[in-house]
Amino acid sequence: MTYLLRKITNLDIHSKEVFLKSSSTIVIQVIGILSRLLTSIFLGRTLGAAGLGNINLINQVVTVVMVFSMLGMDHVIVKKTAIGYEKDDYKLVGTTLFTALRTNVLIAIILTILGVLSSGFISQIFKNPQLQTPIIIVFLVIVPQTIGNVFSSSINGYRKVWQSRMFKDFLTSIIVFLGVCFFWILKIDINIYSIIILYVLGRFITFISVTFYWKSLYNRIFFKDSFDWSMVKMAIPLFFVSATTLLSSSIDVLMLGWLSGSVKVGLYTVSARLVLFIAFFLQITNSAISPKIATLFSNKNFKEISVMVRKVTSWLIIIGLFSTLFFVIFGHSILGFWGDDFRAAYTCLIILCIGQFINISTGCSGVLLIMCGHEKVFSYISSTFLVLNIFLNYFLIIDYQEIGAAIATTIAIVGENIARVIVAKQRTGILTIPINFKRPSSSTVK
Repeated sequence: MTYLLRKITNLDIHSKEVFLKSSSTIVIQVIGILSRLLTSIFLGRTLGAAGLGNINLINQVVTVVMVFSMLGMDHVIVKKTAIGYEKDDYKLVGTTLFTALRTNVLIAIILTILGVLSSGFISQIFKNPQLQTPIIIVFLVIVPQTIGNVFSSSINGYRKVWQSRMFKDFLTSIIVFLGVCFFWILKIDINIYSIIILYVLGRFITFISVTFYWKSLYNRIFFKDSFDWSMVKMAIPLFFVSATTLLSSSIDVLMLGWLSGSVKVGLYTVSARLVLFIAFFLQITNSAISPKIATLFSNKNFKEISVMVRKVTSWLIIIGLFSTLFFVIFGHSILGFWGDDFRAAYTCLIILCIGQFINISTGCSGVLLIMCGHEKVFSYISSTFLVLNIFLNYFLIIDYQEIGAAIATTIAIVGENIARVIVAKQRTGILTIPINFKRPSSSTVK
């Protein structure tokens, strides 16, 4: 521990910028997560594990749909916008956004139609017909939600990291939380329909807000010139990366809803949401570091990338260690806030904490591969462990239900992150973890 503290004392200029960008984002992210947790606690006590499980299932379906709607363009937008912004090439920025909007809005419209038509089938999968109407409602805002995500990615490329995270994670959570408080004060009936309407309202307000903010940064909103087909070619392997990554993080909830029911989903998702306090530090630094890696890589500054990612990972390991210990000691009591029935999820919480500690301790290996042009390799890794995750979840959920889902998910997370570190070192010459191997020279980078 003393060695780690000594190593991270003297930060390079790029690491300092990452932490500076991350500090404001941490405040936004913490408020967003606290809002979601308080909303979850209130709904758990009001609607019970089954009601909370139904709402979380619907939101999980929306999350999966949004990955297909974005088609991997979010990573491409960040990368190309960051390069255009660095070089003052605002035509590149505008053309990038035009291509993304034209592609993603078309996909979003198709998915909206398919989602509304198949809402009955989706509700049957989870053995709950009352989910059909809420599913139709959430699909109606897929298009504006997609446009909002495109703008958020562009804002991130402009190195407005905390603003980007605010529009992606914060604003909707705050609106839903305030809406729940409003319902409680006025004694309005709180049920699955009223809560889903709050989520829809929050996503639409977020879309309006992010559109106006992007217009303040880039007055034309986009530059209608020519359609950049290279972005689509770049996005397709990234789509598989996003899809496999998202499915890996969602398959446990979806399969638990299919094989065990809403009550188990309610218990499990509380634990999964709590461990986000460990994972969100990695998400924040990834948002801040991705445009830096893209810019440095385009200028072939490989040594600076190596120093930056190792310094950042050193801090992440310390944060992950203390966060994990916190949940080990206080997790059982924290779960009691949702109600005594939710204390049964403590074992799941500890198992998931182990996986997220490994996740945060391996640093930005995934972002490094993507920003350095190794999207296909990343997608192969993600696909392999997605298959393993599905296989493990199916058999372990049947035998051990929510604990089986936690074990399967943790095994997949640990294996995938170790593989990413190894492959990133092989492909880029850069090791993301702060181990005393000989630092690679720029000539070893492929």
